[in-house]
Amino acid sequence: MANDLFFVPECLGVKIALGDHRSSFPTTQQVLALLADIRVGAMIAGKTGFLHIHMGNIPGAFDMFKAIVETGMPIRHIRPTHCGRIRHVFDAAVEFAKAGGWIDITTGASCCFEHPAEAVVAAIEAGVDPSHITLSTDGHGSVPRFNEKGEMIGLGVGGVDGNLLETKRLIAEHRMPIEEALAFTTKNVGAALGLADQGVVKKGACANACLFNDAFELTDVFARGRGMMRSGEIVVKGTFEL
Repeated sequence: MANDLFFVPECLGVKIALGDHRSSFPTTQQVLALLADIRVGAMIAGKTGFLHIHMGNIPGAFDMFKAIVETGMPIRHIRPTHCGRIRHVFDAAVEFAKAGGWIDITTGASCCFEHPAEAVVAAIEAGVDPSHITLSTDGHGSVPRFNEKGEMIGLGVGGVDGNLLETKRLIAEHRMPIEEALAFTTKNVGAALGLADQGVVKKGACANACLFNDAFELTDVFARGRGMMRSGEIVVKGTFEL
């Protein structure tokens, strides 16, 4: 892992699953050893280095994180996602964030609130620093489908529109200022990943931008300054797109 972080510019860390019936259930010591490897490689490479953690419904993962931080491992290397999926995970995530950690709330999956936007508002009201909250989707990822008995009956595909939908909800339903609502998918993400040129509009930044009209409909898209969509029309297509 340390070599990947050092030699591969795009590599920022590792992803594992904890508290999930499909995970390998690593011990606290095993997770700590992985974090140590990530930290050393990231220090050499000049990166932050992250352990991105898929959170399941089984309790205990945040107790593990607390024990690891108590050993002296900086909390900034531990990045849990799916933090709004079930109430006990959300409550533990709030305490983790209040201790200085970052938490990610998934917009395209199960949520213990009516909508993920409500999870964001609840976390802030509980005392979480808004700049330590990010939103993400499981876009194009596999999504298991279960019946009422908890039996898996197939796989679906995660949607990609969740972030925009919840951003609109934060603005329209929760009266959050637009610049604050957008931060969870822009500025906060860039800062969380240690990518100073991402998620901001300033001189020298990466020039990725999505432009919307007054109805919050996407009209134009730029990727590193190159126009990909103009006035609602896609002008740059992938290799296999017609």
